Formats: sequence, C-alpha cells, structure tokens
Amino acid sequence: MIYCDYAATTPMLDEAMDIYSEINRSYFGNASSLHDFGTKANDYLRHARELIAHCFRAKSENIIFTNGGTEGNILAINTLLRSIPTKDKPHVISTMMEHSSIYYHLLSLEKENQIDVTFLEGNKEGHITIEQVIHAIKPSTKLVTIQYVNGETGVKQPIEEISALLSKKNILFHSDFVQSFGKIHTDVTQLPIDAITVSSHKIYGPKSVGAIYFRNPHVLVHHPIETNHEFGLRPGTVDVAAICAFAVSAKRIHEIAVYEHLYQVRAYFINQLKQKEIPLLPLCSKNSCPSIVGCISNEIQGDYLLLEYNRFNIAISTGSACALGQQEIPRAVLPLLDNEEDGKRYIRFSFSHLTTFEEIDTIIMVSAKIFQRLEEARLAYG
Repeated sequence: MIYCDYAATTPMLDEAMDIYSEINRSYFGNASSLHDFGTKANDYLRHARELIAHCFRAKSENIIFTNGGTEGNILAINTLLRSIPTKDKPHVISTMMEHSSIYYHLLSLEKENQIDVTFLEGNKEGHITIEQVIHAIKPSTKLVTIQYVNGETGVKQPIEEISALLSKKNILFHSDFVQSFGKIHTDVTQLPIDAITVSSHKIYGPKSVGAIYFRNPHVLVHHPIETNHEFGLRPGTVDVAAICAFAVSAKRIHEIAVYEHLYQVRAYFINQLKQKEIPLLPLCSKNSCPSIVGCISNEIQGDYLLLEYNRFNIAISTGSACALGQQEIPRAVLPLLDNEEDGKRYIRFSFSHLTTFEEIDTIIMVSAKIFQRLEEARLAYG
C-alpha cells in the first residue's frame, strides 16, 4: 500500500507510541491531583509543554493544549474575541479558503449576531493579497483569521506581511498552522501573530490532541466555565499520555529536514507527470507547501479516480477529510479553476518525509495504466 494522504492524517511514530503506552500504563494520574500520581503526571505535562514551546521558540506559558485542530481553531477565536476590550460588535476578517472549523464557526457567530464577518476570496493562485486585507478593514475590525497553508491545495498565504500590517493597526491575528507545522519551520516569535493552532495527528502523533500558541497569554480572559485546567482557558482533564506523544513527535519531526525532501519529491512527481504525459494537471504554484499537490484530470471525476488508485493500493484524496460526504467542490480549490465543473475532477496527492522516489515511480506507472484503460474503454464504447 502506498499512502499519499498525509494531509488527512499520519501514522504515529514508534517513539510517540512508546511514550503514549508508558504513561498510560505507569503515570496515569490526573495532572491536577495533589498526590504523587498527579504530581508525576504534571511533571510529564510540564515537560511536554516545554518541548512544544521549543518548536515555536517560545515559552511554555504560551502553549495551551487542545483536543485537536478543530477545537483549537474555535477555542483560539473565541478566546481572542472574549479578550477584546470593547462592548461593540466586532468585525472579523477571514477567507473563503479556511478550514471548515473556522469558516462555519464564523458563520454561526454571525448568525447569532455576535460578530460581523467578511470572507476574502483568493486570486487565481489562491492567494490573499495585502491590498485585500487593507480594503476589508473597518473601524470595528478587531480580529483577522487566515490560515498559513491550505490543506486542500497547499497554497501558502503571506502571513508575514499580513501580521505586520495588523500589528500596526492593533488588530488581533489568528492563523491556522495545522498543515504547515513540522513542514515549514517558522520562528513565530519574530511574527506578531496573536494565536496559532496546530494538531498532533498531522505530524505523526496521536489523534485528538493539539495546541494553541498564544503570544500574550496574560491578557486573555478566562473561559466562562470556571476551570483550573490549561491556565483557565480550556476546561476538562488533559490527556497527558497523548500530549507527551504529541510532544515527542513534534520534537522528532522538527529535527528532520522535511521541507527539502518534500520539495524534491514534489518536483520529481510533477516532472514525471509531464514526461510520461499523464493527463493530470498540477495546480500547485511555487508559493505553496510542497507536501500537497492538487491535480485536475482531463475528463474523469475525482471520486472515480480515487477508487481507481485505491484498486492499485494507492491512497489519495479529493480534498479535506473533514469534508468527506459533502458533494460541494472544496472552497479552497474554486479560485484555482477556470470553471466550477473542473472542481469535480480534482484529486489531491499529499506526501511526507516517508514518501520515496520509488513510490512516486509506482504512482506514475499506475497512473499511466489507469488513464490508458479509461481511454481504451472510451474508444470501445464511443
């Protein structure tokens, strides 16, 4: 089986699996308890927080643990909005390409009359320009949330420029780093980003755990449910074992030259598509994360191609796993298309440091077989 759906989820590292089992077996105490079991669990929790903070080159107090990217995005947005010192209804700027957890949460808040929201549309390369952000800002704008790397297309947004602009205007900025964390090393302490969301299972850790980096945690208003967990910002007993496994995987993946390998794999894959004349058109640009290559086929539906690759034991995707079962064309893909109909023929290959050039060769060989067979069927049946 060749796995090319790493943007959806990743296998756990052996080191992460080992620490997960060890803590669940021997250090299972509640980290908030005062007895020795709790104290030992809290020691592990504190060390894990330091490891995650080190990945951000930040302090441990800047890190809040969550149950993943979706909750992290919602919690970060709610916390920042709650911490804005104003009684007026805030205006929020986001994009049409955001993860569904952000897009639909903002729509829900607007429907409840808690915020006004403006969704920016991407240009033909899926990018948001700094001019768009400037034009959208109103006197009531208090928060902007724009992801760094899109999980369906790999497109990177200019967060350096955006964060610098918003900092000058005293507008809070949140960014979803779920797809970039562990792939693109960014020193966030050099960027005025107020909150960043990351997820464990995208970087070879367990599912249902993630984190938020808050730049200024001391100015945040606590969660309305009174709690002593996670500095008062998130209620609920933390899963120490999962958090430690997350920290181990984050430390390990930040030690590997992931980006360079991904860049080479993507370049080789695209070059082979062209050389072998495979009727798949890559939609990625130079300013995109190399782990994701979205393609449009000549005339074959994306879901049909997914099943064809699966018959040859190759796992790909037609978009975000969070949107499976929805017949809509992914919002992030639409700006890249000449017409909406093309979106039905979209498929996504997503790679990792585990992807080999031999696997790429197999994918190209299988692709040639699939399209040759489909062409023969088309000619036979007219």
